[in-house]
Amino acid sequence: MNRMKIVTYNVNGLRPRISQFGSLRKLLDSFDADIICFQETKLSRQEFRADLVQAEGYESFFSCTRTTEKGRTGYSGVATFCRVNSVFSSNEVSLPVSAEEGFTGVLKDFSVSGYKKVEYSPLIEGLEDFSADELLKIDGEGRCIITDHEHFVLFNIYGPRAVADDTERIQFKHNFFNILQKRWESLLHQGRRIFVVGDLNISPFAIDCCDAGPDFEKNKFKSWFRSLLVDNGGAFFDVFREKHPQRREAYTCWPTNSGAEEFNFGTRIDHILGAGPCLHKEETQGHSLVACHVKECDILDQFKRWKPGSTPRHKEQKTRNGKMEGSDHAPVYVSLVDIPNAQQHSTPSLSTRYCPQVYGCQQTLVSMFARRQSAEDSNLSGGSNFISDDGNVVEKCSQLNKRTLHSCSSASSDFIHQGILCTSDYSNNDSFNEPSSGAQTFSASGHTKSSVICKKKARKSQSSQLSLKSFFKKTVVNIMK
Repeated sequence: MNRMKIVTYNVNGLRPRISQFGSLRKLLDSFDADIICFQETKLSRQEFRADLVQAEGYESFFSCTRTTEKGRTGYSGVATFCRVNSVFSSNEVSLPVSAEEGFTGVLKDFSVSGYKKVEYSPLIEGLEDFSADELLKIDGEGRCIITDHEHFVLFNIYGPRAVADDTERIQFKHNFFNILQKRWESLLHQGRRIFVVGDLNISPFAIDCCDAGPDFEKNKFKSWFRSLLVDNGGAFFDVFREKHPQRREAYTCWPTNSGAEEFNFGTRIDHILGAGPCLHKEETQGHSLVACHVKECDILDQFKRWKPGSTPRHKEQKTRNGKMEGSDHAPVYVSLVDIPNAQQHSTPSLSTRYCPQVYGCQQTLVSMFARRQSAEDSNLSGGSNFISDDGNVVEKCSQLNKRTLHSCSSASSDFIHQGILCTSDYSNNDSFNEPSSGAQTFSASGHTKSSVICKKKARKSQSSQLSLKSFFKKTVVNIMK
């Protein structure tokens, strides 16, 4: 049985948080957690670099904004980091057996280059009234990553914000949570256990908001949130309130321009919810995922920008733009106990380890056994930037590392024959409930497929495909002149 710690944190921009801590690895290590869920990363896929999305000892899964509507480029975004010892053939619960971007299922059936529709079939019941374009709009803002950890499914959510007079965004937010609830209900009906973490942009109770007015209880999103909870007939526990039912001024977010943190003038909108049965073989009354497996849940106040004892606001040190350093949110964590190991599995295809613009190309088994010609032959075949592989000449992967995702499509069979594997997990073609192997090839349906830069050159009439037998043939060198 294992202990686990899950942290959720609206970072208000992943770049500035990495800069604040010195590196992504230091930021992640500061939580000492097994799973770390970030919201509002504000990264686009085109901005991916290894130092922003990859850290030693962690696997990462990102969802980014795909729309430029109303200037939302680099807007929103979520990321889930999983601390693991092994990325292949692992039984660690922290390493998901599968992962999915979005929650409507529409991203599996669409390629997004100008939102070109290819084919769509509803993932769950109840979505027939929504058009494919509406569902694509819901998942197009990069607000959800789902990771399946075998014993539970984890939703990393960044809920949309909507002001009172913006009817369009209010409708968007309504659709967002309505469809999300349908996905949760579908999983619970299958007997799955669920944790939902993230910035939902909703304070469910008056105790969770410093300025709750007389109309607070009438807000339809707050009413929707409360309807999810066990005391209101729903299936979910508000894990923080289960552990701290009467704690006041337990806020996780503060306005950025008023010094609100110094006076703790905030709201609790960052949540951890849990639903489903416990993992015990014999479940009795009062048993549940939260009651049996949650040990602690609390707010990590040490990550607040202002803490008791800090320099008064008018004397505090600020960043160059005049703002306090750090996010306007505080992280929330939950500690789990008695979680069994998972079955042996490998990293899902959505991991950034397979993102081509992070690591370029990866060698396959073919290239490990392929016979290499001498340096002289390589130079004759095209200079130092090429390697010769049994009659085929391919460009070195080192020349591809600076490509954008637009210039790398899924690995074609011809490309694999050359001993090079270029992978992209942007569309995440995994079946949600099925483990996937990290050694697969994946299509980049998130962008228009384009031909890969790597080129080959066939000699005479030789076939480009090598047989397994040819790898083990002895090379005969004629030394007679």
